[in-house]
Amino acid sequence: MTNKIFFLLLFLPALLWACNPPEIERRIPSEFLGGERIVPENAFTGWIGLEQAIEQAREADKKILIDVYTDWCGYCKKMEAETYTRDRVQSAINEHFYAVRINAESSQRINYLGQEMSMSDFAMGLGVTGFPTTIFLTPDGEPLGFQPGFIDFNTFERLLVYVGTEAYERNISFDQFTLD
Repeated sequence: MTNKIFFLLLFLPALLWACNPPEIERRIPSEFLGGERIVPENAFTGWIGLEQAIEQAREADKKILIDVYTDWCGYCKKMEAETYTRDRVQSAINEHFYAVRINAESSQRINYLGQEMSMSDFAMGLGVTGFPTTIFLTPDGEPLGFQPGFIDFNTFERLLVYVGTEAYERNISFDQFTLD
């Protein structure tokens, strides 16, 4: 009996440790990750206010990307930590967009095309019902479309380039655009 208990005390921790999968970066060779690592400290810092984004977008003829989130949303935090931290995602944002973050539960007032409203009213007015949601606006601030839910960094980078280069206007579907 003592041998069985001793065996369990040694074997059980080893089994639990072995069943704990390593992080994805250790399981997938770096060439499949574009040579990048997830570095949460590499957070995207290019967020600006909506009114400023519309003003600058008009001048630079860039589109506007809006990240609609809530403080309690786990997938919002995951997207911020795993998607927005990637160099390629940040480069695509900087090249094609001005980026705005909107807290869908905030009463903070914003100005959208001359109308003052809360961030929550703005999100609701654009039809946001789940979080996170990524919204794309024209340089004049008119809605182009939105994508609800968490988006992994590879898909998000392709989506940013697809919208940023206006491939949708050339009758190219996103599926066709993302074929490698």
